[in-house]
Amino acid sequence: MKDFFTLRLKSMTLGTGLLLLYAQSCNVPPKKTTQKEVFADHVRTTEFRTPEQERRGFRLPPGFEITLFASEPQITKPINMEFDDQGRLWVTHSSEYPMAAAPEKGNDKITILEDTNGDGKADKFTDFQDGLNIPIGIMPVADGAIAYSIPNVYHFTDTDNDGKADKRKVLYGEFGYKDTHGMVSNFMRGFDGWMHSCHGFTNTSKIAGTDGDSVTMTSGNTFRFRTDGSRVEQTTFGRVNPFGYAFDERGFLYSVDCHSKPIYQLIKGADYPHFGKKPTGIGFGPEMMSYELGSTALSGLVYYVGEQFPAEYRNSFYNGDVVTCKINRNTVTFKGSTPVSKKEADFLVSDDPWFRPVDVKVGPDGALYIADFYNRIIGHYEVALNHPKRDRTSGRIWKITYKGNQPHRDMPVKDWSKATMEELIAGLQHPQLNVRLKIADRLVDVWKEKAVAPVSQMMASSGIDNRAFVHGLWVLERLGDVPESLLTKALNHPDPTVQIHAFRLFSEAATLSDAHRTVVIGALSNKDPFIKRIAAEILTWFPKVMNIKPLVDLYQQTNEEDSHLQYTTLLAIRTNLAAKGVIREVASTKWNDDQRSLLVKAARDIPSADVATFVWDYLMTHDLTAEELDKNLEYLGRYGSAAQLNEMILRVQKHFMTDLDGQFMLYNSLRRGIAQSGLKVTTPLQEWGAKMARHYLELPILEKETAALTTRRVQAAEIAGEYKMASSLPFLQKIVATKSVDTKVRVAVANALMSLSPQENLTLLGEVFLDRSEPIALRERWVSALARAASPEVLALLEKGFVGSARSLQVGIATALANSEAGIYQLIKALKEENVNADILAEVAVKERLAAKATPAQQQQLNQLTAGGLNEFEERQKLIQSRLLGFESAKASPEAGRAVFTQNCSTCHQIKGVGGLIGPQLDGIGNWGQKALAEKILDPNRNISEAFRSYNITLNNGQSMTGLYRRTEGQMMVFANPLGQEFSVAKNDMKEYKASKYTLMPDQFRSVIPEKDFYALLGFLLKTK
Repeated sequence: MKDFFTLRLKSMTLGTGLLLLYAQSCNVPPKKTTQKEVFADHVRTTEFRTPEQERRGFRLPPGFEITLFASEPQITKPINMEFDDQGRLWVTHSSEYPMAAAPEKGNDKITILEDTNGDGKADKFTDFQDGLNIPIGIMPVADGAIAYSIPNVYHFTDTDNDGKADKRKVLYGEFGYKDTHGMVSNFMRGFDGWMHSCHGFTNTSKIAGTDGDSVTMTSGNTFRFRTDGSRVEQTTFGRVNPFGYAFDERGFLYSVDCHSKPIYQLIKGADYPHFGKKPTGIGFGPEMMSYELGSTALSGLVYYVGEQFPAEYRNSFYNGDVVTCKINRNTVTFKGSTPVSKKEADFLVSDDPWFRPVDVKVGPDGALYIADFYNRIIGHYEVALNHPKRDRTSGRIWKITYKGNQPHRDMPVKDWSKATMEELIAGLQHPQLNVRLKIADRLVDVWKEKAVAPVSQMMASSGIDNRAFVHGLWVLERLGDVPESLLTKALNHPDPTVQIHAFRLFSEAATLSDAHRTVVIGALSNKDPFIKRIAAEILTWFPKVMNIKPLVDLYQQTNEEDSHLQYTTLLAIRTNLAAKGVIREVASTKWNDDQRSLLVKAARDIPSADVATFVWDYLMTHDLTAEELDKNLEYLGRYGSAAQLNEMILRVQKHFMTDLDGQFMLYNSLRRGIAQSGLKVTTPLQEWGAKMARHYLELPILEKETAALTTRRVQAAEIAGEYKMASSLPFLQKIVATKSVDTKVRVAVANALMSLSPQENLTLLGEVFLDRSEPIALRERWVSALARAASPEVLALLEKGFVGSARSLQVGIATALANSEAGIYQLIKALKEENVNADILAEVAVKERLAAKATPAQQQQLNQLTAGGLNEFEERQKLIQSRLLGFESAKASPEAGRAVFTQNCSTCHQIKGVGGLIGPQLDGIGNWGQKALAEKILDPNRNISEAFRSYNITLNNGQSMTGLYRRTEGQMMVFANPLGQEFSVAKNDMKEYKASKYTLMPDQFRSVIPEKDFYALLGFLLKTK
């Protein structure tokens, strides 16, 4: 259910949620809590309020009034809601959330709410369907409702019109539901008649309609489906946990998300950011919002088109924020076709921290309705799912109406299910878009072909309202009866919005005739940027070589400020280039350099040898900078032929003869691409890499080396190890023994030496490892280098490293030893000799490996060694409480805390654009409050987000690795290590790949960050808002 349950993954410190154990936290001495601080607690410390008490705590702009529409006990926890064409409100509500019930054991419901006496409050509640399992998405239809309940999207039918479902039919499924807080949500039926839906965080779903054409979605995505179950289509790719939709009058679709940017105007077919996702060749879909909203636990979205609100508050986006307990308001202007959002004052603010606005909808009366998942706890990962203080019975629906003296119009609610044909057609002029869409659905779904003649008559009348013309056009399209004359009239209509919708009809057709293609291509030169953009989108779905040139011209003529038009055009070019046979014709066409460069940019995502040849030819015939060339070589390495790669290698070596840094950069790109293809390295590439590696390894060692040289030496060492460059052994040995050399270089060289000849180099590496004057960071990373060859000699050497070493190094050694039966014996030996404390066995990395690798006899010995030890959880909790108490009196310096953050956290986390992106961004993390932050830093594995669970990898050669999964690139899987560095593993080299119980976030900060630095770090994070 949105990142109101992820509780802002964007703010999740170092990658996971947390378990707040309230009983122990009661031992922390009480302190004064400010109004602001009570909104930072994951488990709210304020008490339950009645609906009336909660209502009195709302603040709205002058003239607006909020009233209670419905509450417990008639409903439990509302999640999604939608009005039907009778004016009734349908609500999915759950007492099961967040833990899914067993199959067929759910107790959740879809309930219909009615205000029968017009007093503004629901007084009739009809349980349409019970026995559901965390139902979310809901859309009433003529004969019942379409809704999601674990694990399917169902069509529930009311055959006798008593308000209760009699039949159910699975339309699509099964959807993934291992994570229950997003799933399938926010159904919205568009102008096109399709049902549009969000697909939530973490889950993977493979679904198909009766046509058999399936789509597979992992984590955040959007899709649309036919209401008869016949077909499903993915509409966008990516984002983390979208939870809210809104259409505008032009037919553009907007959506809120929890982690990328709050609101996007979606471009069909576009890719959007997600954790670990790499931008495509044409980049991610553009943003419309350059700012955050204080939290990204956003939920529900409406674009207000109506007259009940005064003019200032119309044409605004309203969304819920369940962390800050507000309804945000944003307005939008346009640069060309690109929306540019502007933040307005918050529309609704609550002083009750339990207020959780999970959905917002405009009612047929023009009022704004808020679904309030009223709860002490909203976090999905931040708080244990079975926490006893999760409220499962209280929920409210609020209604916001304008009562002031600014011009506005109260809208009467009409039962359109009883309307005549004439009334329905007249209703297509209604000021509210949501009402018009409902009327159009009734005309198509109920009246069907009987609606064709009267709607056509309306379309032919003079003085027809432009809004009615748009909906009439779509009604006829959905009924398959738009005559060519009407289409021509619409395409040439004086109102650009009508023209936009007329062009949109082409996207819904099975084919595009030559005559229509000519019209669409001509529209690429239209003065209206929205029409240009729709025309480009149409050509995306009907590729042909004749589309390419006008699309290229459009892109080159478009101002950079119109990012949405540029991206849509580039996406269209890419799709057309990928169509069968198109690239060969394009390759034989004459293009100027700017045009060919654009075509190459668009081509870099297309998995095709022919397209790779086109790219290769461009690269071979143009003098490009190393940076320009670098953008293409990874693609070429993945899809080009061996002959093409070899020629490219010769050209690069010749062209950049004196620029070894440039050569190294280009070599690495080409090498990555070849690895992704799964093919072996060609001899010329190996010789090229070895030549450069020798150069950097043989350079004299300087007392202080530049960052650039450090990077190259690291890469040279990696090449030497990969290609077994025995001739470089003396240089590698010299580097690894020189203390002035950068740690990263020496570690890379140590790994190379262990790859080349472990036995020959073990003495030298052992001397460095046991030298206590060496930096602790180097010795810690030396452990993994030595463990590459887990011989008896290596294991014995590692065991010696326990003596007198820092805790962090001891944890690394114990982790390495715990990875094999022989190593565990060395660990037991060290424990018996008291060279390391038995509490080392409680470290999560050690504990996990021992559970997997220890024999029963070894486990018995380990149990004996730890018998009578302290309770790990109790000790951890005491530490947290002690630190919280100490923080109250500590004079923590936020600036000093920034330095602590940079040293320990910034490799994985970003604040205000600075830092890594392995874990979540931490903008606004200060809203968490000190207790939640302390628990996260000192005990990161209390509760883990699936997106940040680490994986234990075993290679065919026995080597073990741990990393956070990022993405798959062809035949390579990309992970991140605890240092925030990405590494790739070939699928064919993997013997085993298993999810860990733990997150990648280091679980040693309680030991390695001094208490004073911890207070400084906490102070810095609390000020990051």
